[in-house]
Amino acid sequence: MNKSEVLVIGAGGHAKVASEIIQQNGWVVAAYIDEGATSAAFQGKSVFKTLESARDSHPDVKYAFVAIGANTIRRKWHLFLVENGYNIPMFIHRTAWVSESASIDAGTLICANAVVGADCKVGPGAIINCGTILDHDSKVGAFTHLSQGVITGGTVSIGNNVLIGPGSTLEKLSMVENDTQISAMTLIATPHK
Repeated sequence: MNKSEVLVIGAGGHAKVASEIIQQNGWVVAAYIDEGATSAAFQGKSVFKTLESARDSHPDVKYAFVAIGANTIRRKWHLFLVENGYNIPMFIHRTAWVSESASIDAGTLICANAVVGADCKVGPGAIINCGTILDHDSKVGAFTHLSQGVITGGTVSIGNNVLIGPGSTLEKLSMVENDTQISAMTLIATPHK
């Protein structure tokens, strides 16, 4: 994929993190889009309130990335961008380690010091936050957020639109259903047979 300019959706804390990773990867943030923006600038770039106004100002930009922490809003924007013909890249922090056999889908952000092990599959629009360890053969669903320091054993299955709080541990073979929210420092045990 040619490195290029990208529109970033969101102009808050998560967008700051994403923007640094985007720039580390050699891309350029063209502008931000934030429906609730109270300022016309963020991180030294223009902020627009609609995709239409951003596209009018940057008609040649073909890539966009959603940098919003809330799963349902991130999903809505991701699908909207695809419908409007944008390509959605994924970005990996330079200190993260991702196995060559892992599969990372479009719109995913893998943050500093994260580990994604052998044969893991990460769905579209996911966030693998700082220091998270996703062990071998594990699956993370679409628009799911593994917060800072989450640790999974091998062959864990995490559904779509899941939020797992910081410092949580998922034992090997454990499962988390779609649309689940898990508090910080929770232990998810392997189901008994």
